[in-house]
Amino acid sequence: MKKNKKNKSNHRILYKLTVFFFCVLILAAIFFFGFSLYIYLDAPEFKTELLYRKESSNIYDSKGTLIATIGNEKRTLVEYDDLPQVLLDAIIATEDSRFFEHKGFDIYRFVKAGYGFLMGNDAGGASTLTMQVSKNTFTSTESQGFDGIIRKFTDIYMSVFKIEKDYSKKEIIEFYVNAPYLGAGTYGVQMASKTYFNKDIKDLNLVEAAMIAGMFQAPGEYDPYVNPDKTNARKNEVINLMLRHGYINEEQADKAKRVQVENIIRKQSKSINRYQGFIDTVVQEVIDRTGNNPYEVSMDIYSTLVRSKQDVINDFYNDHDFKDDKVQVGVGVIDNDTGAIIAVGAGRFKNSEMSLNYATQIKRHPGSTAKPIFDYGPGIEYNGWGTHTTFVDKPVRYTNGGVMHNVDNKYQGTLTLEQCLIRSRNTCALQAFQKVSNSKINNFVTSLGIIPEYFGNSKFIHEAHSIGAFTGVSPVELAGAYASFGNGGYFTEPHSITKIVYKTSEGDLVRDFNFEKKRVMKETTAYMIAYMLKKATTSAAKVKGTDVSVKTGTSSYDDKTLKKLGLSTKVVQDAWTVTFSPDYSIAIWYGYDKLTKSTYNTTTHAWNERTKIQREIVKDILEKNSTYDRPSGLIYRNGGLAAKK
Repeated sequence: MKKNKKNKSNHRILYKLTVFFFCVLILAAIFFFGFSLYIYLDAPEFKTELLYRKESSNIYDSKGTLIATIGNEKRTLVEYDDLPQVLLDAIIATEDSRFFEHKGFDIYRFVKAGYGFLMGNDAGGASTLTMQVSKNTFTSTESQGFDGIIRKFTDIYMSVFKIEKDYSKKEIIEFYVNAPYLGAGTYGVQMASKTYFNKDIKDLNLVEAAMIAGMFQAPGEYDPYVNPDKTNARKNEVINLMLRHGYINEEQADKAKRVQVENIIRKQSKSINRYQGFIDTVVQEVIDRTGNNPYEVSMDIYSTLVRSKQDVINDFYNDHDFKDDKVQVGVGVIDNDTGAIIAVGAGRFKNSEMSLNYATQIKRHPGSTAKPIFDYGPGIEYNGWGTHTTFVDKPVRYTNGGVMHNVDNKYQGTLTLEQCLIRSRNTCALQAFQKVSNSKINNFVTSLGIIPEYFGNSKFIHEAHSIGAFTGVSPVELAGAYASFGNGGYFTEPHSITKIVYKTSEGDLVRDFNFEKKRVMKETTAYMIAYMLKKATTSAAKVKGTDVSVKTGTSSYDDKTLKKLGLSTKVVQDAWTVTFSPDYSIAIWYGYDKLTKSTYNTTTHAWNERTKIQREIVKDILEKNSTYDRPSGLIYRNGGLAAKK
C-alpha cells in the first residue's frame, strides 16, 4: 500500500514537472517568435548607397555661431582585387578569422563570447565582419543593456538574411574596408593609406597593413597622430594574431613588432582651423560622454567657446617670444559660475586635428598649487582654522620617514596660515596635511574634480600630495578646482558642450547636457582662500577694480634623474600659475614633454617665464570691476579672518 502511494506521488511530481517544463518551452517559443518578429519588423533596409554617405558635423560657439564643420569625407573606393593580400590577412586574423567559412553569423564565436562574458572573462567580440558592416552603417554602436541586445540580434538578422544572402564575400570585404572612418579625417583604407604613408593601398607592407587593420576597432583611440603609443601597441596585437593564425612566421612577426609607427607615418601639413584646439576639446568630450565620434556620426554640437577669450590665447601663442620650439604651454579657462570651459591653450604648433591637447590631456605635477586644495582648504573647512592659525616653519618628518624641506632650505619659525600659503612654505603645508583626517582631505579634493594618487588599493592619500607630488592634473582640471574658491564654494564639472542635435533620417534628436552646480565647501572657506591669495597677486595679473587671486607652483625632478643627465639641481619640471577672480579661473602650465640635456628649465627661468605668460594672457581675459562677496559668517580672530563657530 505504501509503495503504491509512493509511486502515485512520484507520478504526480513527474507530471507537474513535465507540465512546468512544457509551459516554459511554450513561453520560450512565444518569446522567441515575438522577439524574432520584432527584429524582422524593426530591421532597417539594406541600401548600399548608405554605406558611403555621411553628413558632416557642425560645431557652434557659445553664441550659436558656426566655428567648424568636420567629418567631410575624404574617401576613394577600392575594389577587392586592389587590396594587398597582407591587408586582407591582417583584417581577417584580427576581426573574423572564420569569415570565409560562415554565412554572416559565427555560432562558435557567439557561444564562446557569451560564455566568456558569463564567466567574467574577455573572450573577444562575437561580431563577424558582416555584422560589423551592419553595425557601422545601419544599426548603431550601442552595446549596453536591452538596446545592445536588440542591436546585436538585428545585426545577425541583417548579416544572414540581407547581406550574405545577396552579396559575395568579396563585396562584403569591399563594404567593410571602404566605409569606416579611419582617423585623421579619412574614410576607407585607400585614403588612410594615402594620409598615413603617402602610398596606394596595393603597396602596403606588413607593418603598414597591421596598423590600418588595427584601427577599425577604435579609429579615434588608435589614430597615430593622436596616440602613437596606443597605435603601436594595437599594431603589435594584430601582428600577434596574424602569427597565431599562420599568416606570418616568428621572424616576420618579431621584425614587424620592432618597427615604431611614429617612424613610418608621414607628417601632417595642412591648413588648420584657428580654433582647432577648442574643437579637439569638444570632439573628445563628445566621444567620452556619448561614445559617438562627430567625425563618424552626424551632429550639431553647441559648445561653450567664447571666441574673444580664445583669441587672447591664440594671439599669445603667435606673439610670445619662446626660448625654443619645443617648450610647451597648456591653458585652461573656466567660467566660475557655470563650469564652462570658455577657452583653452591646447598647445603650440597645433597643425593637425586631434593631436595631443595640452589643456585637457596632460597630467603634470601641480607643485604648490596643490596647497590650497590638499592642505589649507581642508583645514579651514573641517578644522575651523582661520587665516592667522599658526604653524612653525621648521624641518618636518613624513609619517613614514624622510624629512620635508623648503625650496630655499631655510626656515622662518612661527608663521600664520596666511604667511605659510603666500610664502609657499613646504614644511607648513605638510603639517597642515597631517593635521586633517586623510578621508576628509580625500573628500575635499575629489569634490573639486581632482583625482589623487592612492596608496595601494585603499583611498589613502600619501603625504607627498601636500606639495603636489602625485600623478598630476591638467590645466582644465586645476582651473576647475580653483573656480570653487572664486565662486563662493561651488563646483560644476568643467565642460565644453551644452547640447548635441543628432541629424538622423527620422529627424533631429536633441540631447541637452545639464551640469549640476554643487556646494563643496563653506562660503567662508572659499572666501578665506581667495582673500589670502589676493595678497600673492603681482602687477602681472592685476586688473583695475577687480579682485584677483594667484597661486604659483613648481615641481622638481629627483636628484638621480638630474645626475644621470648631468644637469643642475636647479632644473625644474613643471611651472604653474593659477589666476582667478569672481568670474574666471585660468590655469597655465609651462614646461617640456620630456627632460633631455637640451630641453629643460631652470628655477629662475621658469619663474620669470610663467610671470610673463601670465601677464600676456590674464589681463585680457578677466573682467573689470568684479569683487568677491564677503560672507556674513566671518569674524576677526587673533588678528585674522575665521568662520563663526
